[in-house]
Amino acid sequence: PAHYPRGPDGDKDKIFIELKKMIGDKIEVLIIGANPKEQKLIFAERGTGPSERGSLVEKYQVGDVVHGVITGATEFGVFVKLEEGLEGLVHISEMDWALVENPKSRYKIGEEMDIKVIEVKDGKVSLSIKALIDDPWKLAGEKYKKDQRVDAVVIKHNKHGALASIEEGVAGLVHVSEFASEEERRAKLELGKVYPFTITCFEPKERRMTLKPII
Repeated sequence: PAHYPRGPDGDKDKIFIELKKMIGDKIEVLIIGANPKEQKLIFAERGTGPSERGSLVEKYQVGDVVHGVITGATEFGVFVKLEEGLEGLVHISEMDWALVENPKSRYKIGEEMDIKVIEVKDGKVSLSIKALIDDPWKLAGEKYKKDQRVDAVVIKHNKHGALASIEEGVAGLVHVSEFASEEERRAKLELGKVYPFTITCFEPKERRMTLKPII
């Protein structure tokens, strides 16, 4: 925690610049990996200091709802200060039931929030924001079913096809095989636009759904 470069916007280049400032400094580290064949040693700084952090972590249990302040944002999540000397991570997958593209644009340094402890392991506390939000798939399970016609908004394209959301937090895959080419898919399913679909697979307990465009 003392040396981790908390860039205000999580920019990799800025973090690298901060790390370069440490060249020549002496720090205490712990060997956590050794591979003689590759001539490689892997170190960790965490765990070498006093045991105060360990005693802080022990105060938290899975299921606790705590209040914290965002101290850093990266592409993979945000760091939240729980108390002096202790931070936890909210991974991008634990931010919302809906798709989160960029944590850095969603949350700001200094923002306060309530979060839920979902794991305490190896001196680390993992946190969740979405655990305090009702799972939209539970309600969706009562409203939708296979072969039903729905309207959905296209929210993302990827190598597997397109993601379309029938309501906030409930999205399904329109498989790439539904189109002759990626160009055709992107032309017929524009981001941000609403189209009619048929639900071809609906498993709310698994949070899984596939859609077929009605063209």
